[in-house]
Amino acid sequence: MLTHSFAHSLIYETSMWRILTVANRRWVAVISLFLACAVPSLCVAASFDCGKAKTRFERTICADPELSAQDAAMGKRYDDALPLLSDAGKTILRTGQEQWLKVVNVLCVANKRDESPSACLQRQYADRLDNLRSAAVPMGPFVLSRSDTYTSIGKETGTGRPFEQHTSVPRIDHPLSPLAEQWNAAMVRWAAAQRVKQCFGDTQTPGDQFLDFKVQSAMPGFINVEMTHTEECDGQAAAEELTNVSYLLQPALHPLAAADVFKPGSGWETFLDRRASKALGVDGEILFADGVNKRVRDPQAWSFTPQGLLVTFNPGDATAIATGFVHITVPWTDLTHFLATNAPIAH
Repeated sequence: MLTHSFAHSLIYETSMWRILTVANRRWVAVISLFLACAVPSLCVAASFDCGKAKTRFERTICADPELSAQDAAMGKRYDDALPLLSDAGKTILRTGQEQWLKVVNVLCVANKRDESPSACLQRQYADRLDNLRSAAVPMGPFVLSRSDTYTSIGKETGTGRPFEQHTSVPRIDHPLSPLAEQWNAAMVRWAAAQRVKQCFGDTQTPGDQFLDFKVQSAMPGFINVEMTHTEECDGQAAAEELTNVSYLLQPALHPLAAADVFKPGSGWETFLDRRASKALGVDGEILFADGVNKRVRDPQAWSFTPQGLLVTFNPGDATAIATGFVHITVPWTDLTHFLATNAPIAH
């Protein structure tokens, strides 16, 4: 357990996180911080005593009812996740939370931004609350958790705005077999390789970088994860890329290959190409023909949903870059003729 208070160290302690009563929330919503602190019994935010608030971070939380409510919600979501995790999982979750608290102070309070500290914190709290939804999730035979790394390296030229870097990867918390540990390690290696590519591999060009995930499928012998990589290098437009990181777990850990899903020589490539081109409205358009052709054949474009094979086209693959991500779903029933005998499909 964390052993020092949030109010003095910006580190949450589980015992401090309690939801405000309805009455207290109403007081916070309708009276100012000055008036609230004139009555010590009312001078309480979501996770610490506002009567003892000393830092700018603490005062900002106390003065904003929405931030106080977000802080309370975060405490509950964190508390709900902890009992579902192993000891190692608890440690990883706490470490990520500590990093977030330190970095968010740098991003929103300690440095000047175009937006107010309160607006910045509200956005950061919303993101972290969303992240904590996957802090402990039973899925298939596993309880899946997440490992988060937060940093703020470099500042934007001209404005001095601090850059933000957040890398998150899924992990099997339990049951933790040697195979599960291999999968966890493979996900960490994949994420590290993506970080090295930041800003085209130029370590002298800092920027904002985010790596997030969504587990699409988790079965005893197969896990499919959508990884979304977003970066904005100093002064340049944001770039996004979605990659599916899929591994078969049996008989040994190995990345998913097309032959694991489709029967060789069955004509699945032509079928997917035509289906995608028609669905995207680019059938016969030379400009995007190559992009569509390559993407439908790439297992890193495939997400395994209950409804069917979801193929994702990154910006510029099949439509104009400004369009963003484009997705098509091909029902499994339409693919039956092409599927390999042991294709990792949830029946």
